[in-house]
Formats: sequence, structure tokens, C-alpha cells
Amino acid sequence: MFRPDAVDARILQALVADPRITVSELAERAGVVRNTAQARLERLQREGVLGANDRGVEIRALGYSVAAIVAINLRHAEIEEAVDALTANPAVLLVEEVAGSTGDLLVRVAARSTDDLQQVVHSILITPGVVSTTTQVVLKTRVPFRVGPLLSEIGTSEQD
Repeated sequence: MFRPDAVDARILQALVADPRITVSELAERAGVVRNTAQARLERLQREGVLGANDRGVEIRALGYSVAAIVAINLRHAEIEEAVDALTANPAVLLVEEVAGSTGDLLVRVAARSTDDLQQVVHSILITPGVVSTTTQVVLKTRVPFRVGPLLSEIGTSEQD
């Protein structure tokens, strides 16, 4: 298992603050030489810490003003087919398998309007393996997805 140290945490914090940062700037912010920063970046990618990430795009600015969480109840034998179909659905932003009373999958979706949201939910309902759905419209995101506080804790605990 990969265990980040304080330098890794500083590199990741700099990337979170500015995803388009150059390696030279990254090295400066992390307090290391450029070659070290480059090697650390490559290791973070190899270890799977840095992967494909679309979180920096503000979809509301692109006209997707309606967000919702769709809880899906599944026929468990068809979970892989359902996930494959959800992955292919461009309105699906995130799919998480959960345990509890809310369903088997929680799906974050984006839509341009409530009429569009209705079409998105209908597209999910015809997904293989889906038995039923419950939709909750997101009124406001109070705490967006973030990793900064976690990275700060990694950096601080490493120094102790």
C-alpha cells in the first residue's frame, strides 16, 4: 500500500490548488528540486494516486444547472451490466456502490433542466439490472468534493 510522506502531500496540495501548475512551480511550492518533483509525480501516477480527474470542471457554467442523486435498487446478478451502462451514460457523473437502506448504487447525475432530469432518470430506469430508483434533487452543494484537508493532515502527521 502506498504511504505518502510530507513531500507527496505538499505536491498533491499544490496540484489541488492549481491543476495546471508546471513541474518547476510544483517543485518550488513543495520545497524540492525539479527532478525530485518530476520523480514524485511519476510515482504518484504509477501508484494510482493521480488518475483521470474531471473534478475541476464547473458544469453549472456549462448549463447543467440541475444535479440529483439517484438511488438505484438492482438485481445483483446484473450489477456489472448496470455499471457498464451507467458508465456509458454521459449524464452520470459518479457511481458508488453502497450498503444500507438507500439502495445498491448511488448515482450523481447532471441535467440542464428538470425536464432533462426526467429523461436522465428514465434512461437509468431502462438500464439492465435496475429494479427501481429514488431521486433526490440537489438544491445546493454545501461542501464540494475535496481532498485538501486530508492532504493537510497527511503532511502534518508526517512532521510529528
